[in-house]
Amino acid sequence: MRKVMRIGTIPCGRRYANLYCTVEDRKDSGELTFTGVVGPLRSGNALGSCGQINMEFAHRNPEDNKYPNPIDASAIHFAPGWSEDKWLDFLDAWNRWHLNNMRAGSKIQEDWLRKYPRQTVYPETHYEKTRKRLARAGLNPDPDGYKYGSRWNREEVPAGVLSFLQSLPTADKTPAWV
Repeated sequence: MRKVMRIGTIPCGRRYANLYCTVEDRKDSGELTFTGVVGPLRSGNALGSCGQINMEFAHRNPEDNKYPNPIDASAIHFAPGWSEDKWLDFLDAWNRWHLNNMRAGSKIQEDWLRKYPRQTVYPETHYEKTRKRLARAGLNPDPDGYKYGSRWNREEVPAGVLSFLQSLPTADKTPAWV
């Protein structure tokens, strides 16, 4: 599945720009990816940011915010079929499932980290801090001997998440690129 969506428009400088997102479920690798672009231009440039744009938006859970002054959902003029709740659900899915085949921790470690989150403000790295936190909790190595970060682990995306993503409105306008 590859789905391109126009979420709506957002303020960008002195004008409004279209906000596009793409979600891709790569069956061959079991990888789920999310990307976005604000105001894509034919030149290949963009009026705003591109890539992991979810970081600049306010999330439902403030602990998921990456920047100090994120763009609130109320600033988005939503495209047909989109709403604030749908957008926040989409950001939740993005935050939880992007690059699901690149988990540094084992299931028990990842579950513990989700239960006891610690906010890291971009660009601060959390790798060493996470290893130390897990060690203090007696989980690095985990009960099976797995050391955090020793390989990339794949986490299966639940069918309900894939169904939700598939159900989202397809772009009502064609972007220059996404």
